[in-house]
Amino acid sequence: AQDRPTAAMDDQWHFDIAPYFWMPGVQGDVGVANLPPVSVDASFSDLLENLDLALLARFQARKNRFGFAADLVWMNLGAQAVDTQVVDLSVDFRQLVVEGIGFYRVASGGRADNPAHLDVLAGVRYLTVRTRLKGETTGGAAYDTSFQDLDWVDALAGVKFRAPLGSRMALLGRTDIAGFGSDLTWNLEGDLAFLVSRHWTIGAGWRHTDIDYDAGEGIERRLMDVAFTGPRVWFAYS
Repeated sequence: AQDRPTAAMDDQWHFDIAPYFWMPGVQGDVGVANLPPVSVDASFSDLLENLDLALLARFQARKNRFGFAADLVWMNLGAQAVDTQVVDLSVDFRQLVVEGIGFYRVASGGRADNPAHLDVLAGVRYLTVRTRLKGETTGGAAYDTSFQDLDWVDALAGVKFRAPLGSRMALLGRTDIAGFGSDLTWNLEGDLAFLVSRHWTIGAGWRHTDIDYDAGEGIERRLMDVAFTGPRVWFAYS
């Protein structure tokens, strides 16, 4: 298609890169050892208030029907944990999610200027969470724990699609399930995209990721049963 060169089904490589801004809230339970789980219920405004730095982006490359893609979510949060007349403690929370997939385009067609497609995908997702407490007492004594790490690798499989809505707009969707590292993780995404020009697209939508992880016994047990859900906005260069 002349208007969208990266949509062509040919033997040339086609690339897309899309930085995005996800605005999720988080709900669920987390726990360690045999202690009772702690409920987590934070809105996006709560997370934004404590956000130090974040980087989120997707990359895709395709040649004819075969392609591969990568997704990166990195967040660094700092929040006050305890503030009394004796001690002032804050928590340093860092989360990294890296995804690598391969996909096959099982169907394509429709409009030449805004084609549709359906892809099946399979790959891996790596997640790591690092936390530590730091602060000081009123006497000036510093307090800084070592990082406590939690990480695993999941295998995932799913589908994604693009459905045109006229010549410049399209509905995008993706769903996948993952496991073997976690007990079960599932992800659901939907976006409305607008073709600004031959190479640029902007979009907005919603993403929901649900993580169920429970591993280890005794003091080694780690529980993370949480859901991240909220809107997102993005732009893509093709």
